[in-house]
Amino acid sequence: MQKIIGLDIGSYSIKAVEIINQFKSYEISNYYENVIPKINKVPTEQIIPACMKQLFSENQIKADRIITAIPGQYISSRIMPFNFSDPSKVEAAVYAEIEDVVPYDLDDMILDHQIIGTMGDKTMALIVLTRKIFMENFLNHLKKVDIDPKLVDVDSLTFYNLNPYLDMEAGKCYGIVDVGHEKTSICLVQDGVLRLFRSINLGGRYITDFIAKDQEVSYDEAQRLKHEVSQILLPGSNDSLTGVSLGVAKNITQASNAIVRELGRTLYAFKSWEKSPVEKLYLSGGSSLIKGFEKFIEVEVGVNSSFSKISQSNLQISDHLVDKTANIAQGVSIALRAVTSLKKQSQINLRKDEYAYIQDYGSLFSILGGVAKGLSFIILLLTVSYGLKYYIFNQEINKIENIYKKQFFSVLPEMKNRYKNPKIPFSKIKRDSLTEIRDRSKSFKNSISQFKNVIGDSGSLLAIKHISENLDKEIKVDVVEYKYVSQPDGSGKIQLRVEADSFDTLAKFNQAISKIKNFGEIVEKSSDTKPGSTIKIAVYETTYGIEN
Repeated sequence: MQKIIGLDIGSYSIKAVEIINQFKSYEISNYYENVIPKINKVPTEQIIPACMKQLFSENQIKADRIITAIPGQYISSRIMPFNFSDPSKVEAAVYAEIEDVVPYDLDDMILDHQIIGTMGDKTMALIVLTRKIFMENFLNHLKKVDIDPKLVDVDSLTFYNLNPYLDMEAGKCYGIVDVGHEKTSICLVQDGVLRLFRSINLGGRYITDFIAKDQEVSYDEAQRLKHEVSQILLPGSNDSLTGVSLGVAKNITQASNAIVRELGRTLYAFKSWEKSPVEKLYLSGGSSLIKGFEKFIEVEVGVNSSFSKISQSNLQISDHLVDKTANIAQGVSIALRAVTSLKKQSQINLRKDEYAYIQDYGSLFSILGGVAKGLSFIILLLTVSYGLKYYIFNQEINKIENIYKKQFFSVLPEMKNRYKNPKIPFSKIKRDSLTEIRDRSKSFKNSISQFKNVIGDSGSLLAIKHISENLDKEIKVDVVEYKYVSQPDGSGKIQLRVEADSFDTLAKFNQAISKIKNFGEIVEKSSDTKPGSTIKIAVYETTYGIEN
């Protein structure tokens, strides 16, 4: 939930309208006002900041965002048509076009523009200018009460923000007229496109001054009389006013006629130039509440008039504020700049160039600092955790490497002296050991192959080979002596000295040899127990004939 304040800095009072942003809907929840007093010999520049400070402190106003606007009488504006719609081309053309029509040096001005839509085949752009000195004074007022708005709009232009919430038919032109204290703001809209906005420098104060002059009373007394009578004399009305009240009513009517006459001239000029009559006027502002004012406009200008009423469902108004819609319309219009869902609204921001808003990142940095501390602590824990794991894994790797080296040097002890230096990396030892084992294995295979080629047909080898291949694995014996004597016919005599764990095993060995092909009768020459042990010994003789 976001709380938005639309700050309306008028010449009669300071108003603050509070809008609550609730997801996709908005509620006008509160309204605060502080009348600016007239104090002799005290400049208004000093009174206004004090009134703003009092308004915020007494009502304990706090907001997530404050939007405000510069008075319309301090700006100049034009709506210009262009034959192209490219925003960059429009921006370049704006500066070229406006330079010829502004009576001031553009270096002393703040300029902003926005594309407001199309009319026919033309792209319409609104151009707004104000003097830098006006902006500087305006921001200084706000700075005295610690208000630093991100954007500054134009108060009379912000009524354009109300158009989505008023009952307007397609194709027809409507006007929003706000009769304020020192000025009357006019905003004309057709099909959601801004057609005109201007400020007439006549308002409620003009009526008060008129009464004071004609009745020969003080300004304060004239103000009191205006509020007390607050009525326009309409043709054919049967009012029971008499005396001073009747005179004041006549003064109000005469002064209002000047305001309405200027309004009529504006509408007539628009109708003549744009060929588009105004269908209806929506009224707001304190002076528009004078009894008969809306009928007076209808009679004098010939345009239907009624008070502004919020009609769209996504912008709600609290029940206690419904009767004050006319008074809060300006503040609501300003606050609606923060409603991002609006597609057609004022986008003017006169906080530009040297007056551009500078974000205060102090609070953000404070939050980021806390987040950074938390992340640093987490990173520290992770670092310690990974460091501990690294230490444990490194220890295990060292153990494995030591076991590897121990096995390697036990197999090849002559290699140990070569790697006495502890600085030799394990990767080199591993690489050298694999190379050495691979080379020796290859050498042994070559030796065996050569041995087979040289003596592969020897009777002694063939005989022992046949014994090994045909002897049952369950017969466990040790042949401790093997003699083979070759005979002239190619056969051989064999003498075997065999050890076993029992005479039964020796008997089984005897039987097994007897069954082997090419072996002759096996003769047991002797058998006994090995002295000093339980091992049994036997000596056998047999013959072996080589198979052709």
